[in-house]
Amino acid sequence: MMKIMMAKKNRFMGIFLLFFLIGGGLMANAYGQTLKARFIGNEAFLITDGGYVLVTDFPYKSGAYGYMTYDFNFQNTNGNVLSLITHRHDDHFAPFIFLELGWNIVGPLEVTQQLAQNKVLNLSDEITFGPIKVKPKKSLHGNTEHYSYLVNWQGRDLFFTGDTEELSAFQDLPELDALFISPWLYRKAHMNGALPETKKIIIYHHTENVIIPNCSGCLIPIQNQTIILE
Repeated sequence: MMKIMMAKKNRFMGIFLLFFLIGGGLMANAYGQTLKARFIGNEAFLITDGGYVLVTDFPYKSGAYGYMTYDFNFQNTNGNVLSLITHRHDDHFAPFIFLELGWNIVGPLEVTQQLAQNKVLNLSDEITFGPIKVKPKKSLHGNTEHYSYLVNWQGRDLFFTGDTEELSAFQDLPELDALFISPWLYRKAHMNGALPETKKIIIYHHTENVIIPNCSGCLIPIQNQTIILE
């Protein structure tokens, strides 16, 4: 009798372990897909989980204000694409290029009021686009309407500063998986001990071969480089 009970117990434990492993695998598939972030130029990244695509501050006018030019195949981006725009400047957004794409968009009214409204996701406390949740944070940059963005994607928190010069953009942030930050805001935040907690610091809107002091752990991508956000 004891042997029979032990055999049943072992079989039960084996079935439990099997379901645990399968369930863990399903959860990993549901929430743990790798995000691939390809650097296009300026503050433009194309980030995808293989099903949804987020592009930041893109499309922009290539070479605007002497910043980065780019060669991008727009034919390969369709379907579930969201363009996340911080402000209206040409090195961040080119409306005439965007009008040809049919992408969805989140951005300041200065950007979106001239576009087809069926593609505009209105600014609110939290915007949902498939697995992507976007929290806009109004921040200062010159005389423009400007937003920084906290993005939660499959449990990962990503923060895009845009061009703001203000440390107040970092208020009330969770611990981040990746911080996308301009060189000038990084320097200011580092000097003031104001950098948020983050696993990765990714510099964008930089010049080629830029050297940023006190930034040895930062990622400074070259154009078309892909960064894995695990």
